[in-house]
Amino acid sequence: MKFDNCKIDVYNSWILIWLQGSYKLKKSLIMLLVLGLAVLSITGCEKEIVDSMIDVVDAPTKDDPEAYTVALVQAAIDLYKSDGIEAVATYHNNPANIDEQWYVFITDENDIFVAHAPRPDLIGTDLKDVIGSDGYALGIEISKATTAGHWIEYLWPNPVSGVEEQKRTWAIRHEGYIFGSGYYEPVESTETDTN
Repeated sequence: MKFDNCKIDVYNSWILIWLQGSYKLKKSLIMLLVLGLAVLSITGCEKEIVDSMIDVVDAPTKDDPEAYTVALVQAAIDLYKSDGIEAVATYHNNPANIDEQWYVFITDENDIFVAHAPRPDLIGTDLKDVIGSDGYALGIEISKATTAGHWIEYLWPNPVSGVEEQKRTWAIRHEGYIFGSGYYEPVESTETDTN
């Protein structure tokens, strides 16, 4: 019988310890909740939630295609930093995220495409193997991107017109990955006005 009483006393002690711990846990959670609400009331929650990758007050517009392209690439890098390569690749492989002529392409550390919405056939292929229709080794030039970034110009199909046009691309390496985007330079008319 003494053994049974000892067992019951130990059991009762554990219940008492658990209840005390539970009270302390509840008290801590309530304190965290109050603290969180206080922080929210002081700082506010005024930032609007939007789907756009570029959402800042002084964001460049498409009227400045060079600055807009650089900002689009930086937004992709920021998404990579916060959510990882799978999330950023999934986002940029979705054709719904092609914004007229603007889209982001991404390669891994070995220059293998992981994202290219207009040309999903490039996924899994080596960037360095991409040759323009004019024979220009544009993939090799893009693969020379550094952490400082660089611009490359080449002929490439415009997703809006479907016609090959002169494209200007900004490419930058970040943690081994290449993030790039570009814009198509306006085509100058070769016709002359006869009037």
